[in-house]
Amino acid sequence: MKQQQDSTLFGTPFGSRWREFRLPATLLVAIIVLILLLCSFPSGISVARAKPHADTEWEGTGDYVHHLEERLGALLSSINGVGELSVMITLESGAESVYATENRSNVNLLSDTLTDSQKRVENKNDREDAYIILKDASGGESPVLLKRLEPIVQGVAIVCVGAEDPQIRQKLVETTAVVLGIPTSHISVVAK
Repeated sequence: MKQQQDSTLFGTPFGSRWREFRLPATLLVAIIVLILLLCSFPSGISVARAKPHADTEWEGTGDYVHHLEERLGALLSSINGVGELSVMITLESGAESVYATENRSNVNLLSDTLTDSQKRVENKNDREDAYIILKDASGGESPVLLKRLEPIVQGVAIVCVGAEDPQIRQKLVETTAVVLGIPTSHISVVAK
């Protein structure tokens, strides 16, 4: 009975031979997976002293504002009693990218005794910041982006048919304030 169990391990007729090769085969598969993982990572990291390339923030910010205006306009026009409308959004600031940096500090303290009662102490602090640059497999370099902050909305102007009604005006102001997370004092609603 034991001989029959050994010969049908995992439904194969290899039996004890499979047990002998199972550990090397598992080790071989683990090595192959490790090699594939290492090949998929970037080739290295270097530190650059120059600032990263400037983003085309105006194009990105303009697209962002246009997208917000369209979505807000579509939402506001679905309110009962609101007719044709126009929405304009102004920004407090543009999009901001935060890149990874490496900081190096050097502190030198020099103390000199001139006479018994006189001492001279010099303290020199040097600090250097550098952007961390990734090199990819093709030799290209790019800074490490930690996060991108979206623009901050400063105010909204809404011109629409139906805004002469105070209840509709109030609904437009409240909806805009909730959607954009801005105070109602930064929203202007005017009848068309």
